[in-house]
Amino acid sequence: MRSAAQFYHQVAEEYDRRWAYPASVTARQTAWLARKFRPGRILDLGCGTGRMLGPLAQAGFDPVGLDHCAAMLATARRRHRGPRLVLADAGQGLPFEDHCFDLIISLHATLSHLTDADERRRLAGEALRVLRPGGAMVLELPHPASFPPDQPAGAWRTFSPGISCRRLGRRTEELRLDHRADLTTLIHVFDPTDLATWLADFDRVLLYPGFRAGRYHPHRGDTMVVCAYKD
Repeated sequence: MRSAAQFYHQVAEEYDRRWAYPASVTARQTAWLARKFRPGRILDLGCGTGRMLGPLAQAGFDPVGLDHCAAMLATARRRHRGPRLVLADAGQGLPFEDHCFDLIISLHATLSHLTDADERRRLAGEALRVLRPGGAMVLELPHPASFPPDQPAGAWRTFSPGISCRRLGRRTEELRLDHRADLTTLIHVFDPTDLATWLADFDRVLLYPGFRAGRYHPHRGDTMVVCAYKD
């Protein structure tokens, strides 16, 4: 079992080839964010290899990338000379001054790797600290219904192409790469009740069915987008 940082260090060289979103998804996510929010200073929390940084800058945002995996950030630095890139563990705090961001995003299920409740609480408080009034935090997370039934209990199940999962607790899954069975890591499974508790200090929390039109459905879906607002 590896920490999230160790896990991504092991897959950094092949990450974009195997698991990165295609350009069409990046474009849809960027367009959605540009419709919902005014251009401003934006923190990409768990930016990885920097997939979103260029499109966000082209859409008028001033992006800053943060990741806790040095190997992923090394790729981002080779690709993007403009945006500031920061190596840090968001679960231990955000190394920025108060009220310096208009928007925080964390996409592609990044914050699912925060399996420690204290780290989640710390991050929520830090996000509120660094957000300006009127700012928001946007999270893309797996829909709880996207995980296959735990049958038989504790067995490995197919989660997505090339990735298997097994239930270790009510809100904890272990993920395994099928082509590297020794490479596993833990994720936290969020649901609306869990999110409401975690993000209770924000002024409003809205759920969307991914970066597309429609309404969030509690019992079906692949992803969910969470918008937590600081008024």
